[in-house]
Amino acid sequence: MDWWKGFFDEHYLRRYIIEDEDTIEEVLMLRDLLPEAPADLLDVACGSGRHSLALALVGYSVTGLDASVTLLDKARKAADLSGVAAEFVEADVRMIPYVECFDAAINMFTSFGYFTDDAENQQVLDGIARALKPGGRLVMDLAHRDRVLANYRETDWYELDDGTVVWVQRIFDPVRGVNTVVDRWRNPDGSEDERYMRLRLYTATELDRMLRAAGLTSMTWYGSTRLHAFTPQSRRMIVLAEKTG
Repeated sequence: MDWWKGFFDEHYLRRYIIEDEDTIEEVLMLRDLLPEAPADLLDVACGSGRHSLALALVGYSVTGLDASVTLLDKARKAADLSGVAAEFVEADVRMIPYVECFDAAINMFTSFGYFTDDAENQQVLDGIARALKPGGRLVMDLAHRDRVLANYRETDWYELDDGTVVWVQRIFDPVRGVNTVVDRWRNPDGSEDERYMRLRLYTATELDRMLRAAGLTSMTWYGSTRLHAFTPQSRRMIVLAEKTG
């Protein structure tokens, strides 16, 4: 079953609130790594468009691609309200419908590894490579598997500002490299619900191999959005790659 179908809805928007300061820091990083505006940019798994809109605001020609109708609607409304020219397209990231159209692509906030089959995740990278012009750049920002496992907690709980209590259970399959996270919550009105997400977490070695298979050469690896060196202790795994063919 595809867990991501229906996951990225209004509930997701209420639960996963990203601070403006984080978006600003991520966009500053991207401006350091990407070609200068007005480059043509593809935001793969763009979500509600927080990176797309910010980059369009500083002059990039941005196309955001996502499978969630809810998040795309939010992105389009935000673009209309701010007067930003950005295009948002509904599509499966395994079937990116472009060929050599973009100077650069981004894939942020661990939006890679949604499929437990490595061949399907490879399709995503293959599609990104096809969409890039020769010499085009890709920036990916992912959870760092080594750090995740070094600090792994099988159970956890926390309380949201509105009083919702969330219990978390995590199960990691060390052979398949798949991390399953089950969230169960009780709302302030006493109602309860649950949902889960399942991510294939990659090591840098595995991701580098997949990038090369897609015709993308990794140029530099970073461990944070402030472009710190990538180490086994880094919280993030950020790679800058280039289309070589």
